[in-house]
Amino acid sequence: MARAPRFDFPETIHHVTNRGLERRDIVRSDADRKDFTRLLGRVFAWVLMNNHFHVFFYLPRATLSQGMHDFESGYATLFNRRHGRSGPLFQGRFHDVVVENESHCLEVSRYVHLNPCRAGLADRPEAWRWSSYHDYLDPRTAPQWLDWPTVLAELSHNEAAARIAYKRFVDSGLDGSPNRPFDQTTDGWILGSPAFTERIQGSLFGQNESAFASIDEILETVARGFGNSVVSLRRRGTHGNEAREVAMLLCRELVNVPASELATSSSLSSSGFATALGRCRERMDSDPAFAIRVARIRAELES
Repeated sequence: MARAPRFDFPETIHHVTNRGLERRDIVRSDADRKDFTRLLGRVFAWVLMNNHFHVFFYLPRATLSQGMHDFESGYATLFNRRHGRSGPLFQGRFHDVVVENESHCLEVSRYVHLNPCRAGLADRPEAWRWSSYHDYLDPRTAPQWLDWPTVLAELSHNEAAARIAYKRFVDSGLDGSPNRPFDQTTDGWILGSPAFTERIQGSLFGQNESAFASIDEILETVARGFGNSVVSLRRRGTHGNEAREVAMLLCRELVNVPASELATSSSLSSSGFATALGRCRERMDSDPAFAIRVARIRAELES
């Protein structure tokens, strides 16, 4: 089967996140957390929560897919070995947003560093040990792979002044509701100006279309996984048609067309399509057996 599209181009900036299968913890001890940070490469900002992570980084070469595969599979191997478990650790493919450098690096780094506060795990970002925020405030023990100077340089060329300004910027997000940068994405994966978005879309859609999954492939695989027919997956209005909603979710994640086109092909409005996806994701969160079934179908499509 064909794989889903990834904007795997050199000299691009990315925010990547993934969470544990069925929202289970991906860390259980400080030994796990040390393994995670040891496997990181050059990044602008990172945070490790109990059941998910965020990494914000610059990609000098077109190695995103292979690099994330190596990172996640390498960490999962260590985690499984330590805790005597087997099978997948993460819920599926990582979520990636390609980010325009100008005016967005500060917002994205703040979003990453405030994750523990939004989750109610810490009152202040510096109280959460497992993130890069401490190194922004005091870089004396920062790992060499953490590129905090690039982000701070957007505030001032004076390092001390930039550090003070950055702390104030992050603290301002604690007092109210700071802008969520990813609410401004185009089609859920491009964050930047109209010109940047047009350039990225042009680069992506200029790639070989055979590299992407097709709707027919997904429908056939989902139908087989649920013991249904492809015809039933295409039929609108069937009450409780979970397989149809799974097919729509996987098409959204794995097919190289905008969400609006997928909604039209499903005979739904954009809001109806989004509602169906939300219903499917809620079922995955509340029903472990259902989540495992979806993960297996996704793995078959990606194999």
